[in-house]
Amino acid sequence: MYPHVAHVFLDGGYLRALATERALPLFHPSDLAKGLLASSPIQTWAYNPMSQDNAFLGRITYYDALPDEGESNPLQGYWDAIELLDDVHLGFGALRGIRKRVRQKAVDTLIAVDMVGGAYSGIFDIALLVAGDADFVPVIEEVKRRGVMAAVAASARSISEYLRRAADRFIEIPDSSDWLRPMNHQGKTWPA
Repeated sequence: MYPHVAHVFLDGGYLRALATERALPLFHPSDLAKGLLASSPIQTWAYNPMSQDNAFLGRITYYDALPDEGESNPLQGYWDAIELLDDVHLGFGALRGIRKRVRQKAVDTLIAVDMVGGAYSGIFDIALLVAGDADFVPVIEEVKRRGVMAAVAASARSISEYLRRAADRFIEIPDSSDWLRPMNHQGKTWPA
């Protein structure tokens, strides 16, 4: 299919960790996705020199984990603002554990199901994953087997070497960029 349709899959936990590592507010997911999509590793894949843009954005899905019922949620306003963005969908897993050992559950599975399902149904030509976990290697491999270009974007300091090698293309998320603008909604910027 030409021009290529790209779907961007954002791991919210990974993005929050990246913002914390860099002492930045929480990122604007659309700006990050659009910046990554405009990068040369994406735009030069299966390039047609007769066209200005080689790939365009089909959808962004931002995945995160909901806390247990009754627990306070400092991210609710951030998620509400993301939900109002054009072409962005939210997908939720759950937080489980006790105190400092709280972990996301089912988020990676949701990402995997959406990436593989979309690759099999042909709804995108490019799957762009923003994450760093080696657990995604089998997902990347399966997406590639379906003929879909599988790209991974991450910080070079926080990506599994196995995931980086599995991807068709790797895009480093730089320490400072227009891609990393803070998410602003009604005058509110969310802290990391």
